[in-house]
Amino acid sequence: MSINTLYSEFRDGNLKAEEKLFRDLSDRFGFFVQQRIWDEQDALDIVQESLVVIAGKFRDMEFETSFSAWAYRVLENKILEYYRKKHCHESKFAQMVEENPGAHQNAPDPTLQNRLLDCLKKINELNNRYARILNFQYQGYTTEETCKKLSVTRNNLYILLSRARSMLKLCLQRGDIR
Repeated sequence: MSINTLYSEFRDGNLKAEEKLFRDLSDRFGFFVQQRIWDEQDALDIVQESLVVIAGKFRDMEFETSFSAWAYRVLENKILEYYRKKHCHESKFAQMVEENPGAHQNAPDPTLQNRLLDCLKKINELNNRYARILNFQYQGYTTEETCKKLSVTRNNLYILLSRARSMLKLCLQRGDIR
């Protein structure tokens, strides 16, 4: 049953439809967010925050297009808010490191090179384009050169690079890609 149909049933007085509506939204949102944000806890937080906003506003609103379009827009806004916060946090951290370069330096991890190689092998097994893009970036190729070598557009390259970096980060943290 579609989200809009469940919403219509709820508006017609079926209270069980509300429960099913939010269960379905939670499942769909979870899948959608997991494709964009690799950190499982952050993804769950975004879904919950979106559902809270929807639950607080959906009873009193009149929708111009549809309930599901509005609900997904709320989710998109929460994802964008997450990226803004993350970027702001990373910028502040980078600024602190620049101001005190010796304060945050850690001793080099002797196992890092082996873990990186292991992770690159795992990424290569899953999708060799991701491994190639990471290698091209490491070797200092420009965006245009990498696009030409892989026969992809600039936007596609950025998407692939983002996914590859997320996989590498996940692998370094957990030791596995999945």
